[in-house]
Amino acid sequence: MPLKPGTINDFASSMAAAMETAFKQQWPYVMGNAPVPATSEQMKLLFVAVAQGVVNHLKDQHASFKVQVNDLGSGDYRGDVYEIQ
Repeated sequence: MPLKPGTINDFASSMAAAMETAFKQQWPYVMGNAPVPATSEQMKLLFVAVAQGVVNHLKDQHASFKVQVNDLGSGDYRGDVYEIQ
């Protein structure tokens, strides 16, 4: 499955959606009993921008990743990252 950073209009099952979930899960550890803020367009914008930035940076720096691909037979392959420069 390719990395899906997400957009405002395509947020589901994206990195941005995972960031929103993590934000809400971690909220009480920093903010205590303060209520978790409702999702807003501004909150989604922040997560989408960060996720798109991360994915675009990784794509732009793809040569920094060294991957060993192994044929496991029956059409199955496994890729292992063995170096990140």
